Amino acid sequence: MTQLQQETQKLKDIARLGGLSLPEFVRRVLKAIYADNCLGQAAQLAYYFLFALFPFLLLLTTLLGYIPVPHLMTYLMSSLARVMPPEVLSLIQDHVGSLLSEQRGGLLSFSLLTSLWPSTSAIMAIMDNLNRAYKVHESRPLWKAWGIALLLVIGLSILIVVGTVLLVFGPQLGSLIAKQIGLGNVFKIGWDIIRWPLSFFFLIFAMANIYYFAPDVEQEWKWITPGSIFAIIVWILSSLGFSYYVSNFGSYNKIYGSIGTIIVLMTWMYLLGFVILAGGEINAEIEHAATSGKDPGQRELPE
Repeated sequence: MTQLQQETQKLKDIARLGGLSLPEFVRRVLKAIYADNCLGQAAQLAYYFLFALFPFLLLLTTLLGYIPVPHLMTYLMSSLARVMPPEVLSLIQDHVGSLLSEQRGGLLSFSLLTSLWPSTSAIMAIMDNLNRAYKVHESRPLWKAWGIALLLVIGLSILIVVGTVLLVFGPQLGSLIAKQIGLGNVFKIGWDIIRWPLSFFFLIFAMANIYYFAPDVEQEWKWITPGSIFAIIVWILSSLGFSYYVSNFGSYNKIYGSIGTIIVLMTWMYLLGFVILAGGEINAEIEHAATSGKDPGQRELPE
């Protein structure tokens, strides 16, 4: 079989869910999610995400102070309001407001250090769970695994910021580029259409990097695309649904009192952790079922 035929066969296997019927595919994924305790491990990720959030906000707030764009944080908060529960948004706005009212001397280095440990620990936890999905044990030295986790944290932060900037400042960027190349309104209209899928691409690419580098197996981008798309779409939809529920039906503050906002925040982060792990299980099940993919427990790509 030629290289082109092999690549074509892999794409067919992915499109056909590895040769599985939809009911069998769903059954296998649900079984894998239960066997690998994704529901429990998502709680662990939510814990790490919570510890990483406020140092990251401190870092972001400090960096934004050096960017000469007026009302930049206001634009970011308004974008987050579309998918974030109101209680969580209020908590973040209060925290950011208190940071902006203080001096920034030394905050950049402090926030960078305090955000690295929980963020890197979260990636290490994801590594462990994705290894379970592929039925392998971690064989990389600790220093190498931590190094990969650290690079992922930095890379993901850049991709997420770029995707957010495209969403928030898309019209301004489009006007600036149109003025530079002289295409006028034609480019601006095209840019307004393209920037949404482009932002979506950056988010999917960020998720795909987790699935590519985190597990201790050789990967091909084709096999990790389905889970990446699933994770981003489901997280956005679940965030919107959860935000609507909290706004209209939830009574967390009545039940939990002053800690109700933290409960909402943890639940929102739990959803993020779960869809990341579920996307990894989807990738693994499709590849394990396909004749052109890796078998369970196999690290190297088949020749």
